Amino acid sequence: MKNKFSWRAFISMGLFYSFLIIFITGIILYLTPTGRIAHWINWKFLGFTKDDWQAIHIIFSLIFAILSIFHLLTVNWKVFWSYLKNKKKQGLNKKKEFYLSSVFTVLIFLGVIFSIPPFSSVINFSEYLTESWENESNKPPISHAELLTLNEIQERFEDISIDEIKNRLKVNNIKFNNTNETLAEIGEFNNINPIDIYNIITKKTSQSMEGSGIGKKTLEEIANENNKDLNQLLQILKENNISARKEQTLKEIASENDIATKDIYELIMR
Repeated sequence: MKNKFSWRAFISMGLFYSFLIIFITGIILYLTPTGRIAHWINWKFLGFTKDDWQAIHIIFSLIFAILSIFHLLTVNWKVFWSYLKNKKKQGLNKKKEFYLSSVFTVLIFLGVIFSIPPFSSVINFSEYLTESWENESNKPPISHAELLTLNEIQERFEDISIDEIKNRLKVNNIKFNNTNETLAEIGEFNNINPIDIYNIITKKTSQSMEGSGIGKKTLEEIANENNKDLNQLLQILKENNISARKEQTLKEIASENDIATKDIYELIMR
């Protein structure tokens, strides 16, 4: 005979798994960076983003609550109801425990609401851990900067034309459909962090490069100095929709294609 399906075992195991997942996700969320940093650097742990971990935590918390209700009403309802009837007849014989537990619960609730130590210390430590992820190198220019479109970035940096932004992305093999797409959307499509796309768009030609005279050298000279195949360099530029001739300087190529000299140099030196 086949064993009859046990709802008691099903609900009990469901409660155990739900509690385990809630416990683990709670610890992870306690340690994660703030939302503005998590979205900006595309933070992930075990392949899941902060939003993923939050969704898992919320859903399994709900499942735990539902299973707890079923556990009470279906599995242990008779026992629970019998216990209540007996207590009604006998009276409450564990008064000290009942009152102490009630007072303890109320004190914890009030301690959290009014930020009283040690409860406030737990929250403050969590804030310290989450904010420690942020530094000058990964600080977003504005809150939720990952939602900036290419057009909005151009408006913030008036010295960068929209064509230059598009060319910088193309040079770095970053695909996009239109300039109304956000950094988050472009990043997801190309599997790149929004912060990296933003840095590519807004980076300036470094002073060290300007002083080195790289921009004044022809493509042929750069190929000879770095043991590069000239035809291969021309092919790389062609594949990235950059027109160039071997006798042109990097500065001339950059000017004709509306691209930063540094971007061209980095492209051919990869």
